[in-house]
Amino acid sequence: MKQREGASNLDTLEASKNLRHFLNRLNTLAFGNAFRRYGKRVEVVAVQEVSIGGRLHYHLAMKNPFETLEECEAAICRCWAKTRWGYDEVDVRPIFSSGWISYITKERRIDGWDVENTHLVR
Repeated sequence: MKQREGASNLDTLEASKNLRHFLNRLNTLAFGNAFRRYGKRVEVVAVQEVSIGGRLHYHLAMKNPFETLEECEAAICRCWAKTRWGYDEVDVRPIFSSGWISYITKERRIDGWDVENTHLVR
């Protein structure tokens, strides 16, 4: 994520709002009117983290709502670029094991778990 834009600095609240805006765009692209009318949404777990260098960023585990990984990656990049704090560094990879979930939840506490932007279906 961009850490600064003009006179504004990124903070955890702004980061969460930015992710919500991104997810709204992605859900609209993936599901069209069904997103707004019926609440159909991408399943996602969002974890906010600060890197060793002090950069605020997100790790997401998300169910692919598109037919291919390439289509999903293109949609993610397009929607992310249209957010205020979106930055060029986007890394989309398939999850083949529980290693990714272990990585994004590596902290003993769950302070970084963005519950507001997490959506899971039973």
